[in-house]
Amino acid sequence: MGRRGRGKRTEAAPRKAPRWTDVPDSNDKFEAYYKRQQIVPEEEWQAFMDKLHDPLPTTFRITSCREIAQPLNEMINRVFVPFLTGLEHEGTALEPPKQLSWYPGHLAWQLNVPKNVVRKNDQFKKFQHFLVSETEAGNISRQEAVSMIPPLVLECKPEHFVLDMCAAPGSKSAQLLEAIHALPPPSSTSSTTLTPHLPPGLLIANDSDAKRCHLLVHQSLHRIPAAEMMVTNHDATQLPGLRLPAKDGEGGKKWEPVLFDRILADVPCSGDGTLRKNMGIWREWTVGNGVGLHSLQLRILMRGIALLKPGGRLVYSTCSMNPIENEAVVSAALEAAPEMHLIDSSDLLPTLLRRPGLYNWEVLDSNLEVPEKESVKDTMANEHKKGQKKTWVRSLWPNGKEKERHLERCWRLYPHLMDTGGFFVAVLEKKADGSVAVAAGKEEELDTLEESAAPVAEAEKSTETTDALKRTASDRASPVPDEPSAKRTKADDETPVAETAAEALEEAAEAVDLTSLPADVVGGAVKGVNKGEFKEEPFIYLPETDEEVKLCIDFFGLSPSFPMSSLLVRNAQGKPLRSIYFTSPLVHTILDSNSYTRMRLISCGTKLFSRQGQDGVSKDGSVYRCKWRLMSEGLEVIRPFMGEKRVVRCGMETFELLMRKMNLQLSEVKEEAFLRKIEGMEMGSCVLEVAAVGKDIGTEQNLILPFWKSQVSVNLMVEKVEKSALSNRLWGKDITPHAPGPSKRDVRRAEEAAKAAGAASGVETGTETEGGALTEGEVVTEAEAEEGEKIVVEE
Repeated sequence: MGRRGRGKRTEAAPRKAPRWTDVPDSNDKFEAYYKRQQIVPEEEWQAFMDKLHDPLPTTFRITSCREIAQPLNEMINRVFVPFLTGLEHEGTALEPPKQLSWYPGHLAWQLNVPKNVVRKNDQFKKFQHFLVSETEAGNISRQEAVSMIPPLVLECKPEHFVLDMCAAPGSKSAQLLEAIHALPPPSSTSSTTLTPHLPPGLLIANDSDAKRCHLLVHQSLHRIPAAEMMVTNHDATQLPGLRLPAKDGEGGKKWEPVLFDRILADVPCSGDGTLRKNMGIWREWTVGNGVGLHSLQLRILMRGIALLKPGGRLVYSTCSMNPIENEAVVSAALEAAPEMHLIDSSDLLPTLLRRPGLYNWEVLDSNLEVPEKESVKDTMANEHKKGQKKTWVRSLWPNGKEKERHLERCWRLYPHLMDTGGFFVAVLEKKADGSVAVAAGKEEELDTLEESAAPVAEAEKSTETTDALKRTASDRASPVPDEPSAKRTKADDETPVAETAAEALEEAAEAVDLTSLPADVVGGAVKGVNKGEFKEEPFIYLPETDEEVKLCIDFFGLSPSFPMSSLLVRNAQGKPLRSIYFTSPLVHTILDSNSYTRMRLISCGTKLFSRQGQDGVSKDGSVYRCKWRLMSEGLEVIRPFMGEKRVVRCGMETFELLMRKMNLQLSEVKEEAFLRKIEGMEMGSCVLEVAAVGKDIGTEQNLILPFWKSQVSVNLMVEKVEKSALSNRLWGKDITPHAPGPSKRDVRRAEEAAKAAGAASGVETGTETEGGALTEGEVVTEAEAEEGEKIVVEE
């Protein structure tokens, strides 16, 4: 069919796309506001402003929980740094990548070279291709430097219960997961010894946006086996309480609430710390952005405090430099929750340059004037109604106890200090004695906590109370006159708001004390969630008597210690149709004790098996007894439970053949030990182990890869990008059949160079050479795939 509706435009002038050069790079009110706040000393102001206009360097970190981490780091240091040293572009010296001195193990790097130069320079282009392939393989994560800080100062351990309240896009959640999967220290035992190891901890990554939750699962967290991870879709201010069976019936209780050892509250913010990469903020920035988000940020922080264990640690962070979103929120939370305190974190990341938190700040309106006192209310949320004067919440102002509560212990990261973005970090801890202090004068408001375990059905009948808490559209307006409302998540627009900071703490505690509630109403204290909106498939664990489970146990030779009861499927029938997932026993217990719909659970566990073909019949007609194949992401989980039955090993010569071919015929293999083992195996999925030594990695790397044996051939069951990354690491080039050709730009440049060389020598040239047609491989030796020009940017 032809295109319709594409006649000539006669009335309107042709539209012009806005040019990047049209984006403003200054904002008078921004400068005036932050000068008034005195966020940096006067003598540093110009350096601070100048750095805001410089492009942000590219930063990335190596996945620390993988065995390849140190060899990969050494490869960058030993191979790429010398390779990229001493280069110039148009007379300007180019810096090689350098390690971030403050990052543990020096596993993070910074590259301060403009993108347009990277595209034009063959050496940097090769390095970029390396970064892209290793990023897609999950060994490297592209992440802004200051964004790496909050997970580091949380200091998570494998046994911790961890909550990421606002997780998307997922780079910080991936760091938390790496900490839970931290490699044990080197010991005298062989590195090839495989012992079953499932971290006893838990990570719940939550976000209010369902689409961002799915992106978080598929783009950020799929790289690490996550049997102990759950992804939920809730408004962070209304996260439901979860429960577990009480240990040995403590205190006669059947259930106990799930509280967390570590909580990250990287809250939504105005984002003016990202000006170096988001130039549009120069145009969009207003005073009202930060003021409009203050109450939301405070409610998220209070909810986190309620879910924190005594003795636990909570990190509050933003990518904003505004004290209204930072110190004001922390100060108000400390006022409402005296059991919390800021820790002395000066010994954490000691080489990271930062500035202390502020004791004083100004609250200003859109005209940079102080609001009238009559408009200030002791409310946590804006109570403005149509026709009434705008009101301001008292928690925006300092309360006079900032020095007493050591707000100087907060961290302020500025761009001119270490060539980063702007950021704010506060590290808080809860008293370890288990007592919950109550702010003076607030005892009466919290007296009803013991009554919060009443049946949820009764609470839902009281529409009068619910209606009184819900916010109207005018309530959500910016509290600054004549300013647009700051951007908020959809969930925030649909949820009620506590009237005071103490009530926020009360609401938080209500949802935690769930010991008397049945499983199907756990989290019932959460209001404002439309049950009909949640349409995720259920999570159903398979019985150990399931025929497909028994088949997998037998076929792959899994040991009796393998937790068979932790295999689940995602379909209403509760049958293994396409995929089988594995969760840790702790996640299994949580799912058994709580309703997945009330949790709004998006994903949990890691995919272990996937069905291959239909009814176990391959394309060549071969019939397989077991139609399930092992998944790459689940190998780290299942391999320690496997014996030798479905494991085959090969040398580098055979492995190179496997990498070069989609399907390797057994007749092409010369390695006798490999052939004896593979010919004696039943057809189907298995595991290939290789002791690989790469061209640029001196140390041996023990590879464990999914493998498939057919009747007369074998092949690797590895994703294309992972195979390409592995090939580049081992042989210095992509030898796989998926190797991409050069970009069109590179081909054109090579052809032009060939023509110019021919014209200079007086020889006529074209697209033909003496040996025949000019191939792309002959034109460009270090070609870069077009998709290799992009690296996913995660905050």
